[in-house]
Amino acid sequence: MNDQRVLVVDDFPEIVVRLERLLLAQGYRVETAATGREALRKLDDGFQGVVLLDLGLPDFEGLDLLDQMVRSRDSEAIQVIILTGFNDTQNAAEAVKHGAFDYIPKTPGMDDRVFVSVQRAFESIVLKKKVRNLTDELESRRMFSDIVAQSDPMLDVFEQLKNVVQSRVTVLIHGESGTGKELVARAIHNHGPRSRKPFVAINCAAIPEQLLESELFGHEKGAFTSAVSRKVGLFEQADGGTVFLDEIGEMNQALQAKILRFLQEREFQRVGGTDVMRVDVRILSATHRDLSEEVAAGRFRQDLYYRLAVFQVTLPPLRERRGDTRLLVQHFLNNFAREEQREVPAMSEQALRVLENYSFPGNVRELQNIVSHAAIVCTGDAITVKDLPKSVVDTVQRAPTPRAAPADFIRALDQTIVHPEDIPPIELVEAELIRRAIELHDGNITLAGERLGLSRATVYRRVEKLGIKKG
Repeated sequence: MNDQRVLVVDDFPEIVVRLERLLLAQGYRVETAATGREALRKLDDGFQGVVLLDLGLPDFEGLDLLDQMVRSRDSEAIQVIILTGFNDTQNAAEAVKHGAFDYIPKTPGMDDRVFVSVQRAFESIVLKKKVRNLTDELESRRMFSDIVAQSDPMLDVFEQLKNVVQSRVTVLIHGESGTGKELVARAIHNHGPRSRKPFVAINCAAIPEQLLESELFGHEKGAFTSAVSRKVGLFEQADGGTVFLDEIGEMNQALQAKILRFLQEREFQRVGGTDVMRVDVRILSATHRDLSEEVAAGRFRQDLYYRLAVFQVTLPPLRERRGDTRLLVQHFLNNFAREEQREVPAMSEQALRVLENYSFPGNVRELQNIVSHAAIVCTGDAITVKDLPKSVVDTVQRAPTPRAAPADFIRALDQTIVHPEDIPPIELVEAELIRRAIELHDGNITLAGERLGLSRATVYRRVEKLGIKKG
């Protein structure tokens, strides 16, 4: 018996028994209902599949039940086939207009028609789901088309971000330096309801502490020695739009308190001013630090952390984005050619392989600089290894070859997994391996990650995703 479900809705027991026998013989899982209300309860309980529906039920008139099934349920997971009287073609045609997949007259020879129609209805459900999945994927790709990526980790990020693009909630973006945090923040803004309003970004680590408050909230004339006139801050400039606070983990606690007040009250005062200003902005923030550790260490306010991190997303480092390096290389070469207004040679396979084996501590930003360097120094028909920075080539050549799995471990696997049903889910194996590595390193995530060949941030993500208990 397969997992495809058919619901037979008819108040004539003879018809129900006949259809049930027919469908069970074809391997379908069959449920029955004698009234419209009973059928709707089954749909409310999560039924998905094909419904064989008689229009002449005692508790519903005409097409009312069909309308409720088609319009108020998951139409992509349900198809309704109408069972009609032999001469009831008018109602049958009307039912199709109301969303029925097919109609079948109740005749002595209807079994073959039922079999074929049910089969086609399930094919239609599968097709509609595929179309929906493809549409969602294309929309996701279009939404973040400015971000060059095709790797699974980045597609996972895009999938997560789809949930917050149309929202007002704060988003905290984690990621190493150079992973594209501002690019992601811009994408959230550009495809959300505030896209026609300003997007204002500020790097909290790049501005002296004593000036950062003035940059954010503005100041009045005479507020301090160099304040020769009133200045409108970034929050006012972004009214109706989005403020992106990059490297918010570097902000001092005094200013953290003022950001918290704004998030709570949606109001602030300019430096040196007494007027209360109110603006409507969405706050997106980013950091390369683990803010939960900063909170534990007393360097970051816990209440502000909770306000900023309503939704959190972590951008993977470039070394974990398998397959994206080549895409990015071509993207940066195209940009370089356009900016320099000259042809740029392609990169050789050997040079690409060097870059694919490089760890990119500076992530995408470092790759962009490497590509620009190579394009400038290249004098041949293709960018070769000799055109890459020597430090990059030397690092790759010095890197140790990946460790092979210990022989005892392989033998243990061979002895444990004897039959196909012995193979455990990969998530279970990964979770146990990470848990054991953390345990053997006395809870030190960094050392456990090095042994596993994973970054510290990746280990934290896997621990959270897989529900691993650290001790």
